[in-house]
Amino acid sequence: MKKVFCIILISLCTIIMMTGCNKKVSSESVKTHKNEDSQERIKIMENVYVDYINDIYLDSSKYVGKTIELEGMFTKLKTEDNKNHLYVYRLTDIVEHSHDNDNSEHEHEENKEVEAMSGLEFDYDGDLPKENDWIKVVGKLEEQGGNLVINADSVKIMKNRGMEKVKKFY
Repeated sequence: MKKVFCIILISLCTIIMMTGCNKKVSSESVKTHKNEDSQERIKIMENVYVDYINDIYLDSSKYVGKTIELEGMFTKLKTEDNKNHLYVYRLTDIVEHSHDNDNSEHEHEENKEVEAMSGLEFDYDGDLPKENDWIKVVGKLEEQGGNLVINADSVKIMKNRGMEKVKKFY
C-alpha cells in the first residue's frame, strides 16, 4: 500500500510540475505577444493627449520608429521658404512667461495663459483634407532634420469630432 501511495504521489508531483512549467512558458509567450502588439501602435487618447505629446517631444527615442495613431484637426502651414508642413493637432492652454524691465529697480514678471496648438507634423502623399477637418493619422514616427514627423500610411477624415481643446492630465 505504501509503495502504491508513493508511486501515485510521485506521479502527481511530476504532472503538477510539468503542467505548472508549461503554463508559465505559455503565459510568458502571451505577454511577449501582448507587448509586441502594444508597441506596434501607440494610440493617443484625448484624456492623456497633452501628456503624451509632451512626452514624445521630451523623450523622442522611446517613440521614433513606432506607429502612432493620432486624431485632431488638420492644418497646413507654410514656412518662409514656401514649403508646406502638415499638422494634426488639438488646442491646449499653456502658460507664457514674460519679463518687463522698465529700467526701474523692479523687474516685473507676468504669467498668462494662452491657447496653443499641440500635435505633430506629418507627411502624406495622398489627398489632403480641408483646413480644420477632423482627421485620424496613422504612421511611423521619424526624425527628419531635427523635427519629429509622422510618415503617414493613412489620413482619414472622421465623421465625429473629438475634443478640440484638451488639458494636461497630470
